[in-house]
Amino acid sequence: MIEHISLVQAAPIVMMILDKFWEGVGSKLGELAVEKFPEKVKQLGQLVWEKCLRGKTDTDKLLEGAANGSEEEQKKLEAHLSETLTSDPSFNQEVKQLATEIYQAIQEVDAHNFQQVYGGQGLQVNDPKAPVIQAGKNAKFYFGVQSPD
Repeated sequence: MIEHISLVQAAPIVMMILDKFWEGVGSKLGELAVEKFPEKVKQLGQLVWEKCLRGKTDTDKLLEGAANGSEEEQKKLEAHLSETLTSDPSFNQEVKQLATEIYQAIQEVDAHNFQQVYGGQGLQVNDPKAPVIQAGKNAKFYFGVQSPD
């Protein structure tokens, strides 16, 4: 019986979860996550193992098969994940929080001039000699043809 999940075992879990929350990007982001943030991947894999898979019959083999690329085992793993995410809202929230941290970390690493603003006003100046335009509330900028409103 698995006590602590390995990075290889956690990888298919993370890919499925990222694909569930950000449809269609799971495998690409999952590969980047495994490469750049292995500890976060293992943390998410361990959480899923503890709350979703541990104690169910043949989940050790299921996880090994999914990690080795078995399509049948991946579908079974996805079914387990979907069932648990749907039936347990607190687990869903925990998984989504960790998946969001991984997703944002990947976006920050791969992005140029990346900025996240949570409330308030964000300012990003890349060239200190360039003019800076700061706009207040309800400001509108038009490039090209002006809007009729």
